[in-house]
Amino acid sequence: MLLKKFYIKIIVVVPFIGYDSKWPDQSKHRLKKLIQNANDSIVISHSADVSSYKKRNYYMVDHAEYLIGVFDDQKKLRSGTAQTVNYALHQGKVITLIHPDTMEITAPAP
Repeated sequence: MLLKKFYIKIIVVVPFIGYDSKWPDQSKHRLKKLIQNANDSIVISHSADVSSYKKRNYYMVDHAEYLIGVFDDQKKLRSGTAQTVNYALHQGKVITLIHPDTMEITAPAP
């Protein structure tokens, strides 16, 4: 009974089929294993265009109850991750950030 309280549903959301075509084989294998072990997977677009990444990021935020991001929020980068974190905060989502180098955990206020 206690485990049900902490159940996490993993859904892999990809921008389009083949977006990983230039990835190293190890990364492709990791993605494949993640998709196989996830509860579900969703493809956002059937066309391979840059806007699919932003649509994917916004979809993840809009459909999540809680977000965890691996992100260096000390750097003022214009990245997809930064854009997604900012969107989540503007949407009032609860988000936990894990710094990729220090593993420091922060929870910025929405």
